[in-house]
Amino acid sequence: MNILPLITITTSMFTLIALICLTTLAFRKSPAWGFAVMLLSPVGATLFGIKYWKEEKKTFLVYISTFATTTALALYLFTTWGGWELVRATYHVNRGIEAQMLTARDAEHFMKTSLSFTEKSGLNIQNEARMAQVNRKLASEAAAKATSEQAAAESGTDDNLDIDSIAKKVTVENERYRLEYMPINVADAKNYVGSTVKVTRKNVPEKEYRLIGASGRKLELAQNTGHGSYSFRYNTRDIEKIRVLTRQQY
Repeated sequence: MNILPLITITTSMFTLIALICLTTLAFRKSPAWGFAVMLLSPVGATLFGIKYWKEEKKTFLVYISTFATTTALALYLFTTWGGWELVRATYHVNRGIEAQMLTARDAEHFMKTSLSFTEKSGLNIQNEARMAQVNRKLASEAAAKATSEQAAAESGTDDNLDIDSIAKKVTVENERYRLEYMPINVADAKNYVGSTVKVTRKNVPEKEYRLIGASGRKLELAQNTGHGSYSFRYNTRDIEKIRVLTRQQY
């Protein structure tokens, strides 16, 4: 377990406590100083600490040291989680959406960085409307590619079928099936590796993936895009519901 997020939360709590104490001391000097420290910190707190250094230096030093530590840790975590890459990817996606010129390349890069950031940090900070637009773009690219590949495959095989192949094809076409998503237990997911599934996570809408692995408390999933696919893992305790795509004869 990475201990840095826990340390960051702890130092931020000390920062808040120190700021409250410093604000109380500032209000004792004057309401103006109190509101300056409360509303304009860290600038307000720094000015107050310099002004009344001899009297309030201990409280001020606790505040400024914990604030600096928290800020440094938060920036380090944000960087290692891929936050700056996500910021750039989000900028390109927003610009593409506004200009109605969103490319599959930008959409795919945004989706990869967003999922990577969510997986590493445990935070989901994306706008659902933006994610829906990106998913629609990727789905349209994938559908166009699948249609093209299917048409190419059919054109290359239909003219070379022998009598037995034609008979088998007719038999299969006469059988009628429908595709349905059936709910399963997360613990049973290992029995459906290779299947298409829909997963609902805590505070995240249901999304479609391909289940490519299940080990311990992790499910390994893949998502197709217009330029291939990419994989990632979810912790089973974060999954509220999982449904697997099955073919039902009727």
